[in-house]
Amino acid sequence: MAPAPELRPRTLSSETLRLEDGTTMELARLPDLDDATWDEVKTYLESHADMAKRLQKLAKNPDAMRGWMQTHAIAQHYNSKLAAGDAPVQERVLSLESDPEFKDVFEDIKKNGLEAALKYHQDEELMLKLSQKMGGLPAELKPVLKKLDETSLTFHEACKNGDLKSAQAWIDERTPLNAQDHRGITPLGYAVGANKIAVVKLLLDRRANPYSVDASGNSALHYASGYGRRELVEYLLTCGVSPQMANAKNQTPITVANLNKHTAVVQLLEAR
Repeated sequence: MAPAPELRPRTLSSETLRLEDGTTMELARLPDLDDATWDEVKTYLESHADMAKRLQKLAKNPDAMRGWMQTHAIAQHYNSKLAAGDAPVQERVLSLESDPEFKDVFEDIKKNGLEAALKYHQDEELMLKLSQKMGGLPAELKPVLKKLDETSLTFHEACKNGDLKSAQAWIDERTPLNAQDHRGITPLGYAVGANKIAVVKLLLDRRANPYSVDASGNSALHYASGYGRRELVEYLLTCGVSPQMANAKNQTPITVANLNKHTAVVQLLEAR
């Protein structure tokens, strides 16, 4: 089954930067970034190795990359309004420059230019606060941000969300079933933690590894027990997942169930 177009991950082109410290690095270009802005960013990053490497780490983190793209879309929206001479927007920007909460931000950007802009641009919470001060998220921007969410959906997120169709599409594209994300968690770990039973069954049917769902040596049964997912505990036991396996902290599933006070799960595991 081919994935629906809106569920495909957004393809990011990349370019090799030669940094001032003599090293090189690949940096992903954000979608829809215009050539002039991209050239300006490249020139700046090549002479600021520390900032370049911070952005490279950001590009490897799907959650952070999505946040960057969303805040970029918000910033671009208001920049276009200012460039068009939108009077209400100009008035709100002027009021923000004198707002005690944002005064230092605007002064920093005026003084340090792109370096400061990049620093604040990565602060999703700050950008959302600015957007609220500007009158809230504009209605015309909501479809854009929704599209960013959909096109940035990863295999791990599809499993966490219980999106069976998207998870199946990723599997059909031969995505590694047991790949750990930047948090060290596998798709199965997310599906169990979020209690997405249909996705758990799909992953196990396709032979996802139930004995290692994160970098701490936890099994799927550890997650099900720790989150109190009684139905999933029963299912995993039926599949033959051992309740005796210990994680890196030498904890068994019954240990984590006890720690989280999931009495029904403890009783179920004890019965086994």
